[in-house]
Amino acid sequence: MAHADAARIGSDRALAVACLIVLSFTLFAAIPKAIDGSGATGLDFSCFWTAGAMALDGHAAAAYDWHQLRELILRIHPSLNQAPYPVDENPTPFFYPPVFFFVAALLAQLPFPIAFWTWSAAKLLCWAVVVCAIRPGAVALLLAFATPPVLYDFLVGQSSLLAASLLCGILLTLDRHPIVSGVLIALLTFKPQYGVLLPLVLIVTGRWTVVITASLVIPVFILLTGLIFGWDTFVGFREAATFATQFHLTGGLAWYKLQSVYGVLRFAGFGYGLAMTLHIAVAGAVTIWVLIIWHRNVSFAVKAASLLTATLLVSPYFAIYDAAILAGALVFLMNASMAERSLLLSNRSALRIGFGVLVLLGFAYPIVLVPLGPFMCATVIAMIWIRCRQPGVKSDLAYG
Repeated sequence: MAHADAARIGSDRALAVACLIVLSFTLFAAIPKAIDGSGATGLDFSCFWTAGAMALDGHAAAAYDWHQLRELILRIHPSLNQAPYPVDENPTPFFYPPVFFFVAALLAQLPFPIAFWTWSAAKLLCWAVVVCAIRPGAVALLLAFATPPVLYDFLVGQSSLLAASLLCGILLTLDRHPIVSGVLIALLTFKPQYGVLLPLVLIVTGRWTVVITASLVIPVFILLTGLIFGWDTFVGFREAATFATQFHLTGGLAWYKLQSVYGVLRFAGFGYGLAMTLHIAVAGAVTIWVLIIWHRNVSFAVKAASLLTATLLVSPYFAIYDAAILAGALVFLMNASMAERSLLLSNRSALRIGFGVLVLLGFAYPIVLVPLGPFMCATVIAMIWIRCRQPGVKSDLAYG
């Protein structure tokens, strides 16, 4: 017993050291660029901030007008008028649901640099709180922050880390605090592609308190949005969402930036029809897989990890920073207690391998310029599969 405890402690230390090395390298390479303003730091955040400024001026719906928004953003990042940033592609359009104006307008009351760092600090704090709630301890926290997609989300000022925090928070409060979970679902509507699988799981597993709460809170958010920012914002959002779909899925965006199965197939030369058909087939298979896992007598940590991973694979559009959600899946899997002797691969070994793959593929992405997201997801799915096929699954920590 003492020998097993010593081995576990040694393994945890090894993983912690690996995470610390990766995190130190990441900070050394990225923070100077963020501080001196070189590159396109805060590029994606600029569309949030500018949309919020337009909302404060009483022109929220105009934020969905690509030409008006771009003119204002170029004042923040004038270097985007020059190569290698073609003006017709950068900065990014604003196509978030109107409810996001509450956040954007709040941030727009601050000067852009202060708003960017406030936004970044808030996201990282939410992420840290959720990770510690899933798995207390330095090892889990280091793993969650050392995953490369977290860095990419921070550098461009994206919203994926906040959405990942909300989705993990929904899972944490699902059973003990279903009303809180329902409110968090309503907040997650700003990133609708993250909520495709969740309603199915809730309905199939009969978590009606969560469903009813979300169904009541979401209309309240919509009503407040329309009253404060104008009902024309919903018209603008519909048009912007249509444009975004065409832009991202028909070649307006470089295929290597699409980290989905669809993106891989288009990158490989498949046409739209065949690529989308195959993507839908994979999404359908993944959905069935998740529903089966949620009906099995397995650890809740395994169920949560399956939902987080499949959430990425279902959407035809997700970017490299969205893969930060996989770090949350790994942290959940740290709680997947099992009889180690019955495993083909021990829990700790699988975690080290999984983390290593995410780090290697994450840092390889900007070098090779190939969509690697499905391969990152496949790594986590393999870890889940190993656990589900082995006997000896034990009840893990209760969440809530």
